[in-house]
Amino acid sequence: MLPDYSHLVFFLTTTVLLNILPGSDVLYIGSQSLYDQKQGIFAALGISTGIAFYIVATALGLTAILQSSSMAFNIIKIIGAIYLLYLAYNMFTQKESPISVTKTSLKSKSSAYYKGVYTNILNPKVGIFFVTFLPQFISPSQGSVGLQLLSLGIIFLISGTLVNLIYVFLFTQVRHLFIKKPHLQKWLNKLTGSIFCLIALMVITSKQEA
Repeated sequence: MLPDYSHLVFFLTTTVLLNILPGSDVLYIGSQSLYDQKQGIFAALGISTGIAFYIVATALGLTAILQSSSMAFNIIKIIGAIYLLYLAYNMFTQKESPISVTKTSLKSKSSAYYKGVYTNILNPKVGIFFVTFLPQFISPSQGSVGLQLLSLGIIFLISGTLVNLIYVFLFTQVRHLFIKKPHLQKWLNKLTGSIFCLIALMVITSKQEA
């Protein structure tokens, strides 16, 4: 079930623009895509899974808790920041090793996926975004508000996933320009660790909106 035509067109336009704008998700996808295209794809799918969690939670009204409870918001925020800093520490201390141009391990792909999931679920601002953004395009006269929220969320998810996969392709092309440089693995590890620190800073400094 979708809102009326005018609301839907405005939503689609806004959604595409929001998904194209680079943010922490794009930074994470880029860092993983520079290792391997498949790893980048799994990172994008992990991010989509995390977003799907909040979309369903929004439709069920669960993320309203994050908006009304400062304690819940701050607990998730702190846990998320600690987890991201832990990931950053692992990247900074990881030993340099040769990069495989054609293969990436199942462990690396699953790790990229789960990190993408966790970095979204443990960022309360993602939940706040959906609980404040999606309702702006709801038309109560069109029927069930919950179904409309879910429908709009699915559209947002599909759009975001497609855009992120395009980013994977673009970052992969850049990767091939640098793959023969000797210390790329060490550089990528530091880059990824720095990105996790940046996302952690964004999470910990986020404020609950009224």
